[in-house]
Amino acid sequence: MLRPAVSPDVLREVVLMAMNEEVAAEPASHCRLVSSGSLGVELGLRALNVGSGDRVAVCGYDYPGNLRAIESIGARPLLIDADPTGYSLDPDQLNKLNPADIKAVVVSHLYGIPADVEAIGRICKQNNWQWIEDACQTPLMPISGRFAGSHGSLGILSFGGSKPLTAGNGGAIVTSDVRIASKLNALLDRPSDAAPVSPLQAAALLPQLCRLHLCNLQRAQTIARLADEVSWLSDSMLGVCPPPDATCYKLAFLSHCRDSLLAELHEAGIPAGDGFRSMHRSSRRRCDRIGELRRCEQLGEQVCLIDHRALLANNAAQDQLVQCLQRIRLT
Repeated sequence: MLRPAVSPDVLREVVLMAMNEEVAAEPASHCRLVSSGSLGVELGLRALNVGSGDRVAVCGYDYPGNLRAIESIGARPLLIDADPTGYSLDPDQLNKLNPADIKAVVVSHLYGIPADVEAIGRICKQNNWQWIEDACQTPLMPISGRFAGSHGSLGILSFGGSKPLTAGNGGAIVTSDVRIASKLNALLDRPSDAAPVSPLQAAALLPQLCRLHLCNLQRAQTIARLADEVSWLSDSMLGVCPPPDATCYKLAFLSHCRDSLLAELHEAGIPAGDGFRSMHRSSRRRCDRIGELRRCEQLGEQVCLIDHRALLANNAAQDQLVQCLQRIRLT
């Protein structure tokens, strides 16, 4: 029997309730559903009054759609190097900027490793910068006492692809700022919704929200076991391990022999792939950059990812995953 359709308004309210659970200060009070997380970033920039000629700081290792969102509104990306202990924008590099040089900052949480939201938020506040928190990979992941997406001026969720919460497509923009919410409404209400999530998508997402925590616990248990029993994988993670309460979309690690390693993983039937392409060689006509982006270059060349479908393995399937990885020998 087909599941009955659910009003997207119900999904919106459930997302807000989940985002605000056990959150005391500045709860996310507005949620706008949109057709994709990528569009959410673009609309978020517009809602922050970023426009033609403005510069937006973004990590040089990031989902490429974020750079395209900046470019699509006529703004110019300013590439910042990644944190040497993670995969997100390095706050120390933001401190090198003249406050007048940029209009906004885009920060992503990647592979279950949170960006340093406290340092980034403090720097943005000091410089009067707005910032977008891209939580597309990490819905409802606790970070510094609040959920991913609730730290920035606004936060973006994605329901696309094989994300931890997926309806094949869709996304959400969350904010506690009524002015930003009003600007989003002005951009999307024409008067019908210009980028809606359908009732069928809402119906698919609601049960996933209910079991997200259990799925996260299973992924965390698998990661902990892999780190403990597969020595080469533990070494390749370089101490950058998702916290136990992470929403881990993909498990990331580095390899100097990525192509051959991924070929072995594929041969073993393990869903794996490489990371994003680093933007450190991007044309100066397209964007600006701070420094040589060496960490971004390293990540672009060496990041390997095991998909969260494998991380959800338990019992005999998890034993098989561990045994397959133990048999792999790096060259």
